[in-house]
Amino acid sequence: MPPVARQRGEEAAVGGALAPRLSRFLALGLLAVGTVAGALWLPAQLWPASQAPNRVYGLVADASAPTGPAAVAALQLRAHRRADPTVAVARAATTTSGASQAPLAPGTEPLQGDAADAADTADTAGAACALLLPRLPGVSREQCLATQLRASGAQSRQGAPLYWRDVIYHPAAPARTVKNQPGLGPLRVLVVGAMHGDELTAASLALRWIGMASAEGTGVRPSPALPDGPQGAEGVAAPPAPVHWRFIPVLNPDGLLAPRPTRVNASGVDLNRNFPTPGWAEEAPVYWEKRTRKDPRRWPGHTPLSEPESRFLHQQMDQFQPQLVVSIHAPYGVLDFDGPHDPPARLGRLRMDKLGVFPGSLGHYGGLHRGVPVVTIELEHALSMPPDAEVRAMWRDLRHWMNTRLLHGADADAVAGVKPPGLQR
Repeated sequence: MPPVARQRGEEAAVGGALAPRLSRFLALGLLAVGTVAGALWLPAQLWPASQAPNRVYGLVADASAPTGPAAVAALQLRAHRRADPTVAVARAATTTSGASQAPLAPGTEPLQGDAADAADTADTAGAACALLLPRLPGVSREQCLATQLRASGAQSRQGAPLYWRDVIYHPAAPARTVKNQPGLGPLRVLVVGAMHGDELTAASLALRWIGMASAEGTGVRPSPALPDGPQGAEGVAAPPAPVHWRFIPVLNPDGLLAPRPTRVNASGVDLNRNFPTPGWAEEAPVYWEKRTRKDPRRWPGHTPLSEPESRFLHQQMDQFQPQLVVSIHAPYGVLDFDGPHDPPARLGRLRMDKLGVFPGSLGHYGGLHRGVPVVTIELEHALSMPPDAEVRAMWRDLRHWMNTRLLHGADADAVAGVKPPGLQR
């Protein structure tokens, strides 16, 4: 073979051998570039600098912006100005100073004939909505204001008010009472949202359900599609049982209002691992170190009830003495249950799938330690609300389960043994 031909043949062989390597190198390079671009692009889509279509806002970090309690104070003042531009700065400071405001008494409207009380209620609700609403998907300003949130007097670690609302439903028609306990009074139900600040839809669902509970109180049924109670002798659905609802829609406002919402509170504590379950001092630190590998998002804190938010909820368990606790979370898309009674099989599209028992969790503390049934709702998405029909279906299924199992079924005797507390003032 001539030397030139042999040389060309060797070059071709070398080129053929290098081509696959170059192709693989090029593919790996493109994959690396795509990965980096995705890592930079995704956060910008989740937390944009302007209002997103689902009304979730992202805040742009500003080195000159106040942080900690100063940031919360600034947000509160801005909230009052949005609620009523004529409100003076001194009045805004007085309103948000932590003075206790009781939830509304049995009616769902402010006390009639007291213009000052009604004005204070409107101011507080407006301030609460202006503070929280920019982070809440699927809730309009009108829906938020209609909840008439009140300041509980408790505050978060950074001084943000913990809002609540009581709704007491007494059916117009005579409703069946608790089995064998005709004079017991309404069932007490505590609903808690946004225990984890990055689960925005949990707060939104709690607010939407305040509206549905209030609608029951005015005789406007959320949906007539399915009966709320057991069937009577003539096949007519019994009216929903009387219920005293206590809603705490945002237990962790510091996490919710952080520049990027966080699961933990301002102290870095997972509130759902901070309740005083038996053996907490031994089990909680070991679980955090061994099972979560010291995941900072699940740190239980140094001691149980170390946080003002968990202490406030613990106080409600003692004072309100709920007979049912509904804790709203996201985004696992299931139901969990702890405590006595048969759990609901479904709420809307969510099906029962018990997730286990964790040291310091509300389900462990309330359901297993105190014997109060705890229904934990895990919505499918933390940033996007389910459709309105699903929100109504979940409410309807919850009311139906309460009527059939807690007030009329085989489990009613256990519920009847808990004495009612007085209204918190």
